[in-house]
Amino acid sequence: MMIPDQVSTESYYDDNETLLLYWQKKIFNWLFSLLLVIGFLPFLLSCRFALVNGEWIRIFFYSSMYSWLLGALLLKTIPFDKRVWLGLFWFYAMGVFALGADGFVGSSRIYFFCFSSFGAVFFGVRGGLISLLTAMATLILAGVLNFQWAQVQGFIKEISSPMAYTVFVVTFLVLSAAITFSLAVLINALEVSGRKFRLLVKHIPDVLWTLDTKLNITFINDAVFSIVGFFPQDLKEKPFTRILPLDKIQVFENLIKGDKPFSLEAKIAHVNGDVRIVEISGTIINGFLGSKKSYQGVIRDITLQKHQEKEQAQLKKKLAQSEKLKNLGILAGSVAHDLNNILAGIATYPEVLLMDENLNPQIRQGLTIIKDSGRKASSVVSDLLTISRGTSTEMEVLNINTVIERYVGAADFDKIKATYPQVQIEVAMEPELFNIKGSYIHIEKAIMNLVLNGVEETAGKEIGHVTISTVNHYVDDSLAGILDLSLGEYVMLSVSDNGSGIPVEYHKKIFDPFFTQKEMGRSGTGLGLTVVWNTVQGHKGSVRVLSNEKGTRFELFFPAIRKELPQREKTNSLAEIKGQGQRILIVDDLANQRKIAGTILKNLGYQVFAVEDGVKAVDFVKENPVDLVILDMIMEPSINGFETYQRIKKIKPGQKAIIASGHSESEEVLMTQDLGAGAFVKKPYTILDMGIAVKEELEK
Repeated sequence: MMIPDQVSTESYYDDNETLLLYWQKKIFNWLFSLLLVIGFLPFLLSCRFALVNGEWIRIFFYSSMYSWLLGALLLKTIPFDKRVWLGLFWFYAMGVFALGADGFVGSSRIYFFCFSSFGAVFFGVRGGLISLLTAMATLILAGVLNFQWAQVQGFIKEISSPMAYTVFVVTFLVLSAAITFSLAVLINALEVSGRKFRLLVKHIPDVLWTLDTKLNITFINDAVFSIVGFFPQDLKEKPFTRILPLDKIQVFENLIKGDKPFSLEAKIAHVNGDVRIVEISGTIINGFLGSKKSYQGVIRDITLQKHQEKEQAQLKKKLAQSEKLKNLGILAGSVAHDLNNILAGIATYPEVLLMDENLNPQIRQGLTIIKDSGRKASSVVSDLLTISRGTSTEMEVLNINTVIERYVGAADFDKIKATYPQVQIEVAMEPELFNIKGSYIHIEKAIMNLVLNGVEETAGKEIGHVTISTVNHYVDDSLAGILDLSLGEYVMLSVSDNGSGIPVEYHKKIFDPFFTQKEMGRSGTGLGLTVVWNTVQGHKGSVRVLSNEKGTRFELFFPAIRKELPQREKTNSLAEIKGQGQRILIVDDLANQRKIAGTILKNLGYQVFAVEDGVKAVDFVKENPVDLVILDMIMEPSINGFETYQRIKKIKPGQKAIIASGHSESEEVLMTQDLGAGAFVKKPYTILDMGIAVKEELEK
């Protein structure tokens, strides 16, 4: 789009003035200024000639006509349309005078032609028609008066008959009408085009601008107000650089003077303090509408576009993170079942052997080491399952303070304190902390990983500090966008340390699986913070990391709920989970798993039976009633645990069951529980885990 570029400091037209009217004013001023200049010498000579001959009437007439011209041009207090008609009738008056003085073949035809033509230029069809009809009536009346009433001496000397006069007049009027109406149509088209352009310029959201060679604004549309808060008239003849930020002024000047189309991105401050991101594009114009050289361009507000691009980038980042975890989850899910079954022999069976009070101390020590190693290996597998997307997590109403209290009272916490005595671990909990709906084990795992990271980070200091704290927090508008959370009440769990901080280049990587700054295999697996991130995401919360050279603070936000904690009794000793000879059927495809579970349950006082697949389990229940069935979930190539329980329920609708699997709580686990199965016990389990699950299910 070419933007009209005006060529003087008067080029900026007012809001109530169309572009056509602007040019009509300019033509009017040029025309009558030219007439005054050209007519000044003839005016003086004519007055001198009349003075010599004593013709005072002529002097009065010449003076009146010249004053008429001056008045039409200079009396700007008179509305422009009235001054135009005043100027047009000057041509008419001069035509009448020339018609009476020199006849039709003299200069009268020029004046009448200018009268009708300029009427069309300034007033379109209406003005051209009025001027043409007035000239026509005047010429017809002059002919009638001359040939029918009284012949005027010197009037139409070369035309002796009415017929000849009629031919001359008609020819003149036809030519005048053709030119007048052509001009009128052209003016009308320009007016329509101008109005369309004006509407476009007025309502287009982009800022259109033109500059002169000094880079001063010669035109800018109303859209500039929404960008900078200035009206167009406030910027008239002002340097364009006035609206640019200081750091972009020199860049803009270099680009625009490079004589090539350019584009520049900048941040422009509105007068109300808002900052808009804009794209400024422009190009040079040579010889357009009389200007030797000027510039035009567009300012486009791309603030919303930039925000959308930022949101898309964040979504892509989240998607990439999710893809990583999804792939890792597929890997974890495919190996977890087999690994946990293998680890059960290492982590669980030593515990069964340790129940023997007469065991040799050296053997007891060795079995303890084997058991602890198995538990550590199981913990790594558990981490893999925790970060696995697509697995289900049992949620319950809990209080994070309770999770922290249990963690700081556990053996793992005591071991950390013993290993790093130089690090002080403090706990500051909100007494009236809101409850949340969450997974006890996953939140405890997240706390353990964050504390371990903080302790290892500050271990090299003379006095290290790690603080675990909780607080109720309301997420408002200022924080919701940063954390990608809804407005509302949250519980904030934070773990902070006084270490050296996380390097800036690692800020976006710390939650990636297997990313670690430590030596892999010696101080972690690189899954700790991934577990933290996935745990919070699974609870529909968010993580914020604040880090500098003075330390690091992890803030975990969990949605708060207004529900009370359920009251439940916890069983803690082996004596309390002893059975009374109830009949229990173990269904598992692995012989060692059947042996481990059977040994545990026999030691707890139960009658134990075992089968290797689901089909045999169904057949067994048909012939032998049992009080409880312990189901493995994956028993290939036979039917799985879900289908096994379905078939058993058809035979014995009230059959009690629990689930023991090396896999995570999958959809099939939940479906089996929906059928009526009880607790889910994940392999490798402890004697206490299995004993409690069996005891609670039998007592239902």
